[in-house]
Amino acid sequence: MWPVVFKRDAAFAVVLPDRSCLFAMRLDLQRRKPMTTISWTSRQSGRVERQGKQTTREEVTMRWFDRGSGAAVLGAVLALNLAAAGRVAAQAQQSVPRVESAVTDLRFVPLSDLPRAPERRAMPDACNDVAVPARSEAARSVAERGWSITGEAALGRYRAVSFAGHLGRGPSGTCLIGDGNVGVFDGQRLVALIYGRDGAQRIGRIGARDDGTVRIWDGDGQRLPVGDLTMRADGSLLLASLPSEDTVCGGRGSVPAITTMPIDKARAALIAKGWTPVRGAPSPDSREQDLARQGIIEVDSCSGTGLAYCAFAYTGPAGRLSVTTIGDAEMPEVSAYEVTCR
Repeated sequence: MWPVVFKRDAAFAVVLPDRSCLFAMRLDLQRRKPMTTISWTSRQSGRVERQGKQTTREEVTMRWFDRGSGAAVLGAVLALNLAAAGRVAAQAQQSVPRVESAVTDLRFVPLSDLPRAPERRAMPDACNDVAVPARSEAARSVAERGWSITGEAALGRYRAVSFAGHLGRGPSGTCLIGDGNVGVFDGQRLVALIYGRDGAQRIGRIGARDDGTVRIWDGDGQRLPVGDLTMRADGSLLLASLPSEDTVCGGRGSVPAITTMPIDKARAALIAKGWTPVRGAPSPDSREQDLARQGIIEVDSCSGTGLAYCAFAYTGPAGRLSVTTIGDAEMPEVSAYEVTCR
């Protein structure tokens, strides 16, 4: 939700509806950053709470960005004219959640206007299973602006939608997701956006989890998880770092954070959590034979080409666990897992 802005010279008074306060400041117009707080007045007490202090974006909960890709992608973030102020006033009664990101390379900001997607290029066959149909009104509103939908999931009272501006061919028949974002919607209304910090982190797709959180995966070929989006009890939204373990099958089991672990260390962590290796069938494949000789008896299959995927099987009280590794190292690293509940 846009704040209500009143301009006079280089000073601005801003009414933040969700904070119930009047905030006056000076801005560096070239960099679009709040500079020095003139005053922070509580509308409830009428007292000046802050004076003459530097103000961070978290304190203001508004949308100014550093120079670079964030500003280029998201466009102008503050309209300094009466027409914009009128539009803001009309939206003043709509609620906007407080947002916070604990994932270093991902930014999470309030946003109400979604720009059109970059000009779309031809999508390679490798990405046919990445782009998905829009199921909700929120996803349809994103698709109408030219973005490719890569996932959507319920998030408390909101709807999370992942989308991308470019889907391209990666190595070994993989799909690389570019210009990826996650939008949080209240119905069809965008309220917040997650995007990569200065191109350091790709966003690929999202998926719902048993505990009501929404997991975000990156847009590289390996599709590694990067964080979990959750709605707190007070209605605020948090993009949290990955937990040390995932609860699965309604709490009947748990899987430790084994992604990027070598398979020998991953299996030890799984066994400690009650998962039992399932011996694979004898195979003529030399890669599978080498792993089995080194005690990784649960190797189920290996691909001798491309990214050298291998699959491993485990069982436990909650169901069956399949683990996938990538690479041709002596002990390949875990790239993904999937649980089939009983």
